[in-house]
Amino acid sequence: MTSNITVHADTVLIDIDHLARLSTGERTALAAFLTGRTWGALTDRGRGFAGAEARCAEAGLPEPALILTGTTSPATYTAAAEMLGTEVGACAVVTPDPDAADAALTAGAISLLLGPDGRTPARPCGVLSLPALTGLVPSPASPWSAAFAV
Repeated sequence: MTSNITVHADTVLIDIDHLARLSTGERTALAAFLTGRTWGALTDRGRGFAGAEARCAEAGLPEPALILTGTTSPATYTAAAEMLGTEVGACAVVTPDPDAADAALTAGAISLLLGPDGRTPARPCGVLSLPALTGLVPSPASPWSAAFAV
């Protein structure tokens, strides 16, 4: 059975440290969704900015409007929202990292946990689980609406 989740957000923040884990179909869907939109790239403090733009380009993603480090810090999501001119509660964060998903939720963002870890039931209430991005499609409700087939 397939169900749909529709997310309405002013902007999207993507955890780019795990792009290599995405299937070709997921990278294609994500790139198509981000094209023509302002979005932010987040990376782990340990990896820093080194190669962040290259990881985005290798995944076929358009250039992000900003790159910030610290995916497990709620302050990173608040800062990213401010830099992109929106409230953190209007940001959707896509990450396969449970700690990053928890930090995004703590900051007040819409938290989308991607992949096998997302199927683990022991996530905080409010973290939405997505098994894959292949069902990602723009929704006409608002510029950043997305429907995920789950």
